[in-house]
Amino acid sequence: MNAPADIKSFAGGQNKPFGAVERMIAMRYLRAKKTQGGVGLIAAISFTCIMLAIAAMIIIMSIMNGFREDMIRLTIGSEGHMYVASSSPQPTPESVDALEKRLATVDGVEKSFQFTQDFTGVQANGQFALAQVIGISPQNLQSYELISYSVIAGSLQNFGLGRSSENQIAIGIGLASQLGLSVGDRLLVFSPRTRQTISGPVPVKKAYTVGAIFQVGLYQTDLSYIYMEFNQATQLFEGGRVSGEIQLRLENPDDIDRLQRPVTEAAQEPIFIQTWKDRNATTATALRTEQIAMRFIFMIVVIIAAFPVLASMIMLVKNKSKDIAILRTIGTTQGGILRIFFMSGAMIGILGTLVGLILGILFCLNIGAVQWAIETVTGTELFPADVYQLSGGIPAKIVWSEVFGVAFWGFVISAAATFFPAWTASKIDPVDALRYE
Repeated sequence: MNAPADIKSFAGGQNKPFGAVERMIAMRYLRAKKTQGGVGLIAAISFTCIMLAIAAMIIIMSIMNGFREDMIRLTIGSEGHMYVASSSPQPTPESVDALEKRLATVDGVEKSFQFTQDFTGVQANGQFALAQVIGISPQNLQSYELISYSVIAGSLQNFGLGRSSENQIAIGIGLASQLGLSVGDRLLVFSPRTRQTISGPVPVKKAYTVGAIFQVGLYQTDLSYIYMEFNQATQLFEGGRVSGEIQLRLENPDDIDRLQRPVTEAAQEPIFIQTWKDRNATTATALRTEQIAMRFIFMIVVIIAAFPVLASMIMLVKNKSKDIAILRTIGTTQGGILRIFFMSGAMIGILGTLVGLILGILFCLNIGAVQWAIETVTGTELFPADVYQLSGGIPAKIVWSEVFGVAFWGFVISAAATFFPAWTASKIDPVDALRYE
């Protein structure tokens, strides 16, 4: 303390809580020399630990949020929100049409329409693949903005038009690449039905023309989805019989749980209901579990990062016992001593948290460049689409409420680690401290 005016104000009792004098002393203690126990070095290590912990959690949580958002957006964008099927074993076209109209009147249902969904084999250019054929009307396919806005070749303008093999369908980019198809090529689609011939039963199959190729970014959709006109699909797979399956598009996809009862009441007959969460239960559960696990891991990481802060403050109090005694003799209260050492440790937490926030946010905002740099250096694909079911790189979504939550708890934990040594320093008896010096 080489500032006489500050010393006089301290001795005269003019120092204010958390005032300039206390802040000056706290900052000076953090710059302690190596001969004083290496407190400055440990403080730097503590700052680095907190900074990395905060940055790592922001990055991990942002990637998890981005992954979850993309999965939900792509899943409900290429599929329905709710699926209803008549419990009748042989529903008539009239009864299904009537059910469709009743469901469309439910408040919160944007659109109700019939569809089919069949898993089958397809063939082209001597190559065979498995596909999921969805029968849908042209106007309802156009309402799938994820599909209609993702057409990269051809057009949906003539979807479902054309006689015999000229009838146009839409397929994903992954399936087109696998079979070597482009717009205008023929694709042979097999049906599980068979027909009798002189030589015995043979599978029913029909050739279609590729009218559009789409790329939505969801790996499984791009690899296996085929959209076919509803009546064509019904004829090929069901022999003209209606399946009784109805797809609902909701105004708010999060209302699926709330609308199940109104949909059941509007049906006026026994039905089966399935939601997009039911169809993707594994993914939805895994994403939720990962979110909870990430928050738990965050608390552990920050607690571990706070231990160096605790160690540095304990060493600082031990090395400054003589200074504490002198401060007490010139009029510093126990509260003043507590505040000085508390600020010393809190500064580490505040600075580490702020720098960690900046580092984590910048990392997330430039995630594409970071991924490219890592892949270039390592020579490996960092985010394979066939594993994570998403194409387009690592997704990252910054949720500001979570960012501020991470910053708040990071500071609170580091401040809590500082409080105990600061409280211990305030309890030091100046007589005893000077007696053994």
